Amino acid sequence: MSFLFYLGLIGMAAFDYVKARSIAKGLIEKFGQAGEFVIKGIDGGTDKWGDPIPDTPDVAITGTVTPLLSYKKMEVDGEQIISTDSYVFFYSDEIPPIDSKTTINGNEYRAVNIVRLDGVDGVNVYVKIQLRR
Repeated sequence: MSFLFYLGLIGMAAFDYVKARSIAKGLIEKFGQAGEFVIKGIDGGTDKWGDPIPDTPDVAITGTVTPLLSYKKMEVDGEQIISTDSYVFFYSDEIPPIDSKTTINGNEYRAVNIVRLDGVDGVNVYVKIQLRR
C-alpha cells in the first residue's frame, strides 16, 4: 500500500493537513531513525580579485530518515530515475537542498530530487528525497 493511503489521502472528502503531517511524522519515526543531510561548506581561498574568501563550515540538517526504499521498475526511466536510485522520507523542520549528502548503512548518497507534499494552507505533510550514489 502506498504512503498516501496511510495518510488517508484516498477516499476523503475534506482533508486535515495538520493531522496528515502528524501521521506522516509518526510513520517516519516508527520505521526510520535519526539522520542528517549535510550541505558542504567551502574551504575559502581567494576570489577573482585576490581578496580572501572565508571558510564556511558544513551545515547539517538533522531529522528522522526512513530506510532506503526502491523505485518500481515502471518508475525507472534511465534519465531522471536510474536503476540504482532509491528514496527516503525525511522529517525535519528544515528541508535539505539538492546536492546535500547523507550516509545510510555506511554508504554516502546525494539528494538529486526532492518531492514535497504541501497542503493548500502551506503545511508540509512530507518530504520524499531521491538519492543517488
